[in-house]
Amino acid sequence: MISEEKLNLEHLEIKAVIEKYILGELNVMDVKKITSGFGIYSTKDKKFMTRVRKVGGEFTTENLKKLADIMEKYSIKFAHVSTRDCIQLQGVNPEAVYDVIRECTKNGMPFKGGGGNSYRNPLISPLSGISKESIFDVRPYAIQTDLFVQGMKKAFNLGRKFKISFSAETDDYANTIVNDLGFLATVKDGEKGFTVYSGGGLGRGPAMGSILLDFLPARECIRATVAMIELFHDHGNREQRTKARLRFLAEKLGFQEFKELFLEYYSKVEIPNEYLSFEPDNYNEIIDKLSQKETFNNNSKEFETWSNVSVKETRFKDISSVRLFIGKGNFTANQLYKLADVMENIGCSIIRLTLEQDIYIPFVHKSYLENAYNIIMKNLEVQGAADIKFENHLVTCLGASLCGIGLLDTPVIGEKISKKLDELFLKYSDNKDVYNEIIDGIKFSGCGSSCAGNQIAPLGFEGTKKLIDKKLTECFKVYIGGRIDSKGKRLSKEEENLITVIEAPEFIVEIVEEFLLELKKCSSLTFADYMQEYRK
Repeated sequence: MISEEKLNLEHLEIKAVIEKYILGELNVMDVKKITSGFGIYSTKDKKFMTRVRKVGGEFTTENLKKLADIMEKYSIKFAHVSTRDCIQLQGVNPEAVYDVIRECTKNGMPFKGGGGNSYRNPLISPLSGISKESIFDVRPYAIQTDLFVQGMKKAFNLGRKFKISFSAETDDYANTIVNDLGFLATVKDGEKGFTVYSGGGLGRGPAMGSILLDFLPARECIRATVAMIELFHDHGNREQRTKARLRFLAEKLGFQEFKELFLEYYSKVEIPNEYLSFEPDNYNEIIDKLSQKETFNNNSKEFETWSNVSVKETRFKDISSVRLFIGKGNFTANQLYKLADVMENIGCSIIRLTLEQDIYIPFVHKSYLENAYNIIMKNLEVQGAADIKFENHLVTCLGASLCGIGLLDTPVIGEKISKKLDELFLKYSDNKDVYNEIIDGIKFSGCGSSCAGNQIAPLGFEGTKKLIDKKLTECFKVYIGGRIDSKGKRLSKEEENLITVIEAPEFIVEIVEEFLLELKKCSSLTFADYMQEYRK
């Protein structure tokens, strides 16, 4: 665990470098060397993005109010739900960066490990310990692991980023198999543990991880993480950035030799007992405070559709989880206040972020679902949080208008395509039960970094540019058939031919309509199933 004194000194270093940047003494690349490890990056609007990092993407009502207060105080344009359990504050003036990170950190919303060549924010499947599919709650293990690693100097001085994740379900909702180190919950002879994957990752040279350990007792997860960080620190490629991720080291050594090297490091690691107490969250404390209603009588078609798509049963009696679909993943300060109001009305004090830039309210009493629906419709109308439509809800990266390495403005492109899908579904209005599958299954990244996860999507797109008839034209590489679930784990296959951005809407609508027609023949067919067989 990092000391508060050391963290204060690191924040002061950020303050000093940004002050020199404001005076014109340093450029953005000089600043990045100091700030990137905290997820603080300059953007194309001459401002900064500051990435608030919470393990597992769990934010309280008070967290959201405080973020909204900070956004108002410092005139921050909007907050963006990332695809890795963070909330990014976009449009932060350089003069405000230091104050923003200090205020967030003091209120339990840190930044260290939000970016750069460092250990990153651990992913956790959003309904761990809550969904019926949960094998056991992996959150306590991820939180204790993060707590220990925050105090490791080596973890924040790596040759490249290092990502870990924890999944509580067989369907691997935290994508453990495409992380540098992934922990997938399992139980063996009554003992909680993990199947451990390593060597996975997306971006340039994507790879599925391989099984490092068939069964690791759950309490050993910190030890395994520390061992892999030390291995990566000592043996990672620091000379060639494009070959610096852990997966390239595993490829270079061969996985068996890589595993043997890991076991050497693992055998030498000792974790103090104070970090080996994995206290489960007491969810009943939240459940006991949920709002309830004596009668339930909403029979509208809209409510029924919303319930089928957004409401998920939990392992707790009479308790549901509700998914909020957040348009482009964005909130203004006022909209964050409204989200906090929704939570207070429902009586649930926490939200969990999803990898699709959406939000779960993990606990809603079933008797209150009608009220919840009405409150969400009223307060989060701009996000379309309860509207079962595609507009603004396809998963995209932040886009080239802000991102320094982005090639295409994917949110704008995604919006145009989503409107075409809404037009298509006017013809297939009885098929809205596959809405989740499609919005989660079509993903757009504006460059080769795969920030939106296009390389594991059933249908994915990567932005590029190509000379066509002597004109530089915006295009997409097309990825087909990726999936990570209990039915299979595979990267998407890149199609041989590019399509232009102009061609993309018709291309996507044609595929989705073909899927809907096939669905009439086989009602159990999923979008992932269909895309896996597409153009085989």
